[in-house]
Amino acid sequence: MKNKFIALILFVILSPMIFTAFPSISHACKCEEPPSVEHELERSKAVFSGKVIDMKDEKNKRKILFEVEETWKGADETQIILLDELSSCSLDFFEGASYLVYAHDFQGDLTTNICDRTKDLSSAQEDLLKLGKGSTPSKEVKLQDQLRNPVVNYMYIWLPLVILFALAVFIISKRSR
Repeated sequence: MKNKFIALILFVILSPMIFTAFPSISHACKCEEPPSVEHELERSKAVFSGKVIDMKDEKNKRKILFEVEETWKGADETQIILLDELSSCSLDFFEGASYLVYAHDFQGDLTTNICDRTKDLSSAQEDLLKLGKGSTPSKEVKLQDQLRNPVVNYMYIWLPLVILFALAVFIISKRSR
């Protein structure tokens, strides 16, 4: 009984020391003064206004599906998926709300954060005045399936490879008999 009591006291005393001895690395989001509308337009891969029609969380990421209403740069499709890594730099997007989005390329995906000029469309009047009239997206797309089930997109790549592999195994096994 005495040994269990001593072990419990040691655990209570040493636990906080162990957990603080190996702190995890975290980064606070630090933004400089927001760039001008002109500079942000120039450095963005896509600039558009759109309504969030769906969101999907997976691990530490969130995919946000926008219905593009007006475009100024790089958004010629009627829907766009934005990838957001959940962090202190993430914006709060809400389904059904409309935004003016300045999106950047991050490893092949479009993304934005609080250091960009992305904002709720109702508070983007200054930006909209400087951007001027945008255009309507020209390519009609439906990305709902891609948002919900990205495996479907790879099915067209993997299915022929699996069939070829099965065919190769079949032929090799026939020849070896």
